[in-house]
Amino acid sequence: MDEKKQIPAAEEAPHPQENVQDLKTLREARGLSLQNVFEMTRVSLVNLTAVEQGDFNHLPPPIYARNFIRKYARAVGIDEKPILDHYEKHLDRLKPPKEETTVRKPWPEADRRYPFLFMSLAAVIVAGILVSAIFLYDQAEKPPSPTPAVDVESPPASVAPAPENPIAVPASPEPVTKPVSAKPPQDPSGKAILPNDSATGKMYHLVFDARELTWIRITEDRNPSYQVLLKPGERIERMASDFFQLDIGNAGGLNLTFQGKPLGSLGKQGQIIHMRLPEKGSERKSP
Repeated sequence: MDEKKQIPAAEEAPHPQENVQDLKTLREARGLSLQNVFEMTRVSLVNLTAVEQGDFNHLPPPIYARNFIRKYARAVGIDEKPILDHYEKHLDRLKPPKEETTVRKPWPEADRRYPFLFMSLAAVIVAGILVSAIFLYDQAEKPPSPTPAVDVESPPASVAPAPENPIAVPASPEPVTKPVSAKPPQDPSGKAILPNDSATGKMYHLVFDARELTWIRITEDRNPSYQVLLKPGERIERMASDFFQLDIGNAGGLNLTFQGKPLGSLGKQGQIIHMRLPEKGSERKSP
């Protein structure tokens, strides 16, 4: 009775030595040697010995070891399942103990929180774009602040003659009045007649054509300087007997024609330049 009670316990947790004795005894009872099993299975003697002795640590990875166990059992003529079960228990003992993982449940309000965050982020981005657009538009509407220019020394006001049809603007933040185009008189052939006020009888003719809002400070000869704010499409024409001294607040928004010849690009948009026409090296030359 005691032996029958101990048999099931041995099957549930077989000891390696008991397993070895069973497999080796079964093989020898059939009159087979390991060499015979090797010739039938082509499994190496090292692996066959490991299967028979229950030394599963010396077997290759499980995918190969299970196949070797099946071949050994079929060659010897025994059931492969007890051996495979014993091998699986061996693999389970090698696995590290499983740690209980705590699953964090999402907050109840998660479904509502993420849409709110996305909407808030989108609102902030839109507000930033609107503020940037308003700022750029406001900057584009304002004329560039001119750099104070050094005026040419002028004679006393009682002696200096007033410029012909100037649009004089005081140097103050008050709005500049709209300039009035002044065109020189023309002869019957359509050519401009320039007045002869200089000692040599030669005059310089300068035409301003505004493409954009442009501030200009003009000094003709040695007369007092005056300021003009030209709007896009406006034109003025000025004449001088000696030279023009110009301070331009938006070089890219103005076209100049001097003595009937376009001067080309003066600079970039918003660039402040100072220039003298004609240049000192070319004064008093015929245009």
